[in-house]
Amino acid sequence: GITIFIGWSGTKGTAFWSIIKARMSDFSVPTTDTTLSRIAQGNPFPPDIASGLTYAVRILTGAEPLSGTRNNVFLELVGSKARTGRVRLSGMWNDTANQGSYDDFLLTCKDDLGGVLVIVLENRKSLSLPEINSSWFVNFVICHDYSAEKKQNFPCYRWIDEGDFLTFTSNTTTLKDVKGNAILESQRQGQIDQRRNAYQWQKFEAVNLPSAIDDRAKDETSNPRLLPSDEQFGAVKSIDFTKDAITAVGNMVFPFVFRSMDRLTHYEYVAEAIKVPEFPTYQISRWVRDEEFGRQMLNGVNPVVIQKCLSIPTNFPVTNEMVKGSLVRGFSLEDEIKAGRVYICDLKIMDGLPCKDVSYCAAPLCLLYVDNNNNLVPIAIQLKQTPGSDNPIFLPSDHWADWTLAKIYYQSAHNQFHQLSSHYLSCHAVMETYGVGTMRNLPDAHPVQKLLRPHFRYTMAINSRARRSLINDGGVIDQIFAIGGKGKNELLRRAGAAYNIHWTNIKKNLEKRGVCGKELPGYYYREDGMKLWLATEQFVNDIINEFYSTDCDVKEDLELQNWANDLHVNGFPSYIGSNNPDGHGFPDSIKDKAQLVELCTLIIFTGSAQHAAINFGQYDMYSYVPNAPTDMRIPLPTAKGKADLQTLLNALPDKNTSILSVAVPYLLSQFSRSEHFLGDYPRERFTEENAKDVIKRFKDVLAGIEGDILERNKTLDVPYVYLLPSRIPNSITI
Repeated sequence: GITIFIGWSGTKGTAFWSIIKARMSDFSVPTTDTTLSRIAQGNPFPPDIASGLTYAVRILTGAEPLSGTRNNVFLELVGSKARTGRVRLSGMWNDTANQGSYDDFLLTCKDDLGGVLVIVLENRKSLSLPEINSSWFVNFVICHDYSAEKKQNFPCYRWIDEGDFLTFTSNTTTLKDVKGNAILESQRQGQIDQRRNAYQWQKFEAVNLPSAIDDRAKDETSNPRLLPSDEQFGAVKSIDFTKDAITAVGNMVFPFVFRSMDRLTHYEYVAEAIKVPEFPTYQISRWVRDEEFGRQMLNGVNPVVIQKCLSIPTNFPVTNEMVKGSLVRGFSLEDEIKAGRVYICDLKIMDGLPCKDVSYCAAPLCLLYVDNNNNLVPIAIQLKQTPGSDNPIFLPSDHWADWTLAKIYYQSAHNQFHQLSSHYLSCHAVMETYGVGTMRNLPDAHPVQKLLRPHFRYTMAINSRARRSLINDGGVIDQIFAIGGKGKNELLRRAGAAYNIHWTNIKKNLEKRGVCGKELPGYYYREDGMKLWLATEQFVNDIINEFYSTDCDVKEDLELQNWANDLHVNGFPSYIGSNNPDGHGFPDSIKDKAQLVELCTLIIFTGSAQHAAINFGQYDMYSYVPNAPTDMRIPLPTAKGKADLQTLLNALPDKNTSILSVAVPYLLSQFSRSEHFLGDYPRERFTEENAKDVIKRFKDVLAGIEGDILERNKTLDVPYVYLLPSRIPNSITI
């Protein structure tokens, strides 16, 4: 049957009746008479009692602020033979469901439940007075069945909102494992139905982006739709995010109200207004050195653009005569290309993007060379895609100001491409898509849900904020980027049309760009990233093998196939003008265990290591504005020999743009006190000992990788720290 609870609510003085909740209350087993008694805290659990149809239950409430509630909370145990019915545990005046605490109860039943399969917890308003902490976060429930001498853990780690209920089970199971069990089948389907209502798709046809959770306002007069409680920032994260935002803006604005940006040192003051960067690019003028430019192509915040040069592009007519002074081994350009020592960065995607008034952006090509000191250095830069007399090829042998200005224009375009394509699209947007698809199709008991869930933590929340203040029309990006709002939307449209999920499969990406070999030394993103990919792949493989014996098990898992199809069709749709069919590389079905392992590895790596590499070096790279400005204020040079220091200063962003373009990378580079780092799974969703052992092995492997990186970094002038496992959050939280 269905039980309907009717509640009274009021908004702006107008009261109305609303259906608070419709819950499935029929698990096809009879209800038995049940009595409840409380076990005082400090007494042993489970208590030593003789025997009988008695169940000891411990409920652990989350430790984060506001996790507890003073509402009425109810418990129900559902077994294979009978159920207890709803048993009230607490109310406004009872000391139950407190933050960071646990509560123990004894339930004595008239009839045997037959083994507890499902636990139901419910949170209902106790008084008509407003409650600050009406929602309730439950970590897990322990249930001890005395008649069977069996103790079970029921992981939850979910918010139960006021007026809502939650059902959860003990073991990790696929649909095959519960086939024929009407109670567990009903529980799984009910959870999925509930989620599909809460996690609805929002599509972005105009800019070709992957779909996200629907958080839009119903109309111009209403507030944005709230995210599900499980996706919102926790109290600690909210406090840290707000504090960092205030620090970023507040510490920068006031010292520079009256300062004009007429010296390079003024940009150093801006960089240090919040805090001194860990590896400042302006230190000993590192930013102007060609070796530093090359280092940033390999180990900066966007190390995924550089590729091996197999031949000189026809629209980039670099000759041997132009660059022979840079080819220190004395070989010709053609010979160096054959030897695998010449590389190229081509930002043709930026070609023709509209810019704001008095703002300019290049669509550059840059040729780089591995010199005899194993340093990667730029040897030629062209700022526009079409060659011509008004589009010179700049060289290291040119006047220092010409060459430096060309590098700054390149870095400015690279910065804008990095933020919108490599960072937002390829990390933030796609991880939200994976998260929504997972929540819509896989119940909490599913092994893939348990495996992936920690890697979606807070991603929908940070993305929802970004859609309202960062990448929205008129938002921060529009204000500080040379390409402005129109250029931003066009760049996203182009990148989204070409996007393929395997862009963040580091193995395939490195192979595609031809940068796997030893001919390109010092590529620490590649070295550390591959170690992390292989470690993650082994971890995923071991988990999948625990719950899927054969490829047939994967193919016959209907929930898993629905997950793939929903992501293929609705998560990554193909719009008009897209270069990809539906799915953008995500399949419409999973054919075997190997494919499932690859996809889960890709998802975990994207939300953890790849985002860490792309994100957490931003303040180091971008805090000193001349190194990679978001905007350029003079037209691209059409001839050589006309630039000087004043030209560089005139080209750089003004004071307000500079301050904001430094504040944003600072905010986006901060860790929260509540961060969960790679391999750290404080919420034990897997109850099986074998799965716990797999997690422990993964942590041990990560510790070994950490040690290797730290040893290697001792030999480097600029350590590469962005893929230290201890600095890689499990998920995109910022």
